[in-house]
Amino acid sequence: MKATVDIPDDLYRRVKAKSALEGRPVREVTVQLFRGWVDAAPPSGAEDKAPARKGATARPQWLGSLRRYARKARGRHDMKSIRDSIARGRAAEWAEREGRG
Repeated sequence: MKATVDIPDDLYRRVKAKSALEGRPVREVTVQLFRGWVDAAPPSGAEDKAPARKGATARPQWLGSLRRYARKARGRHDMKSIRDSIARGRAAEWAEREGRG
């Protein structure tokens, strides 16, 4: 897959120079760095610190980005529950904006 990434000029020049000294293409260095980052263990403290409830499933990490909409997830993380929660959150946000909430 091809991807375009904006990198500061000075950093790219340094990467290009170092990769040339090592006789490696920049692409090879980039792929190696991406693989290392993806395969690395998450930093300590990155996991969800919420106390586990009996019978509850772990909260997906991506749910945090929707937290402002998913106001009352209540431990259910199937797609229907998530969509319903987001719809309720958006409706409440719209009502507040319109002065109806």
